[in-house]
Amino acid sequence: MTNDPFSELHSANTEIPQIRTHSPIAIFYKQKIGEKILYTKVQDGEISAFEDEEYHALHKNQNFELMYVLHGELTNFIEDKEYLFHAGEGCLLNTQILHREILSDGCNVVFLNLSPALLRDLFANDSGDGPIFQFLQQNLQSDAQWKRSYIEFSPCLPYQSEGFHVIIDSLQLEVATSKIGRSYFQRGLILRLLDALENANQFTLQQIDLDLSKEDYLVNRVIHLIESRFGNISRKEIEAALHYNPEYLNRLLKRQTKMTIATYAQMIRTQKAQQLLNTTDLTIQLIAERLGFSSEAYFYHYFKKQTGFSPNQYRQKFKL
Repeated sequence: MTNDPFSELHSANTEIPQIRTHSPIAIFYKQKIGEKILYTKVQDGEISAFEDEEYHALHKNQNFELMYVLHGELTNFIEDKEYLFHAGEGCLLNTQILHREILSDGCNVVFLNLSPALLRDLFANDSGDGPIFQFLQQNLQSDAQWKRSYIEFSPCLPYQSEGFHVIIDSLQLEVATSKIGRSYFQRGLILRLLDALENANQFTLQQIDLDLSKEDYLVNRVIHLIESRFGNISRKEIEAALHYNPEYLNRLLKRQTKMTIATYAQMIRTQKAQQLLNTTDLTIQLIAERLGFSSEAYFYHYFKKQTGFSPNQYRQKFKL
């Protein structure tokens, strides 16, 4: 990235660039337009934008970074692994993770950078007790400064959370303003955003520890792939994503969960169908489409076989 007015790349070790911002809260947007990237930064009451080449170097961040895909998809290279993130998915990285992103054409993604000092100040007065807050608090401890870990999140139902987008938009407005009281609104919205990520009706979370054993790491990856695709994923697709033999992955998953990939995927797909029937007014046809069934008739057959109820019977009996 040449003449980047948004952040300064610096490093004590020239082989590991580190992106540093100069305020406790900074929001960056990246949008792929043809061969160029449109960069937009919101920080300290100002909005700036410029167009440049995509920055391809593996780097760390001085601050915690929350990435969220607004539209399209991107490939995130985290350490030596490659992951595909779709709209509605994202991750929260600590300061020890080497990473870089490659956006697909039309992709739009937002990055929220939060300084450790800001988070310590926030948590001294108000904090949740779920996995996001625990992850941040653990990583703020001095003995965690070398841990390589992050959290992946994906929508627990096959559509994006409008409420989460409203919080992001509201936070952007408060970071962009110079009006009195902005810091109080910013801090409140950050807490609301982190709390929204912990809403089990909106997001599925998984903490990834890169220093885990190979087996534990791969099982975690398989589980996350199945859950993030609502059970609608084949062994071939898992093989393509993880670059491991599917029979090997199947054995690892069965060893730890007592379920094969196919059985685990069926369980997740059924759970998502039950959740949509319980908590929404979506038609049966639309639920079938969103969960990737080839037809409404096949969905009826599948659901009845898994639960003993037809979708309509299940909704009538269990709808919240």
